[in-house]
Amino acid sequence: MVKHCAAFFVAGALAWAVEAPPAIPDGQITYDELSYQNTGASDLPPEFAAGASNQTLPTMEVVPPSSSSSSSPHVVVDLMAYATDYQVRGMGVTNDLSEYGCSSLSISFTPTNRNLFHKGIQQRFHGMAGAIWDATCPLGDVMQFELGYSLGKEVVPNLLVEVGYNFRRGGLEGYMAKWHDGASHRSAQDISLRAAYNDFQKGFFGHAEIGGAFYGLTGFYMDFEGGYRFTDVMSPRAFGLDLEVSLGVAPSFSYWGTGVEGLDATRIRVAVLPYSSNGRFGRDAHTFIKPWVQISWTGNNARKITRNLGYTPVDHFQFTLGLDIGWRF
Repeated sequence: MVKHCAAFFVAGALAWAVEAPPAIPDGQITYDELSYQNTGASDLPPEFAAGASNQTLPTMEVVPPSSSSSSSPHVVVDLMAYATDYQVRGMGVTNDLSEYGCSSLSISFTPTNRNLFHKGIQQRFHGMAGAIWDATCPLGDVMQFELGYSLGKEVVPNLLVEVGYNFRRGGLEGYMAKWHDGASHRSAQDISLRAAYNDFQKGFFGHAEIGGAFYGLTGFYMDFEGGYRFTDVMSPRAFGLDLEVSLGVAPSFSYWGTGVEGLDATRIRVAVLPYSSNGRFGRDAHTFIKPWVQISWTGNNARKITRNLGYTPVDHFQFTLGLDIGWRF
């Protein structure tokens, strides 16, 4: 018994010898304000005390991202070197109006500031000059010319929506405006709404456009296209090939004349995009080359245009070959 009592006494003494944790305070806990201002060098080691009053902490300037930091090019130049047929949104004209094909040069310029009104809106100026290679045909005696201006915004990644104005001179629109809609010269003007999608990583691309003409021609035209880009179809050491396949459809309502409402044309296009492994041209380079082939069929509007004019200006089927050369900056 004495031994058990002695052990109990020793254990109790050891327990009291250990410091007990502090009690948790009651009520609201407050914190003193901390200051990072340099109040002197008295607390610094002697070797640093002499120059401590002149020491300043390094600062890092935070620069907001520029609205022009988009990887999209500011200038795109597309030379359609030659196409065996002249077409408007897939609707090709007959040899009576254009027999030897066409060529055109298109330029699109997007200014550096892509954050107009602090709303992420960008401007785009675009133009086209083209020639229909048969001066003896009704469409070949006047040079094609187009000018346009649009405001656009990327509403979701890879999807750009634009609203714009377009002026067109010559071509099928100018011919129909002067000789069949009674305009004073071969010009047409319209306002358009366009959505363009291009996902370079997944390969999907396409556009949807709705235009309302108010001068020269009146009415509405539409153009819808969707496609897929197959990458590395052929990829040897020095050169490789991508392949684009797209399907387009173009309806219109009173655009080509009174009562001409329905489908203008349906088209399938296959384009080859060669690229070099050294990056000098092709996929991500400034220069690109695009040979293509397009098959197009006219819709029910071709018959209605023929009925209004008394002759057939539109082919029912066309197989067209073309070559585009472009530059991106």
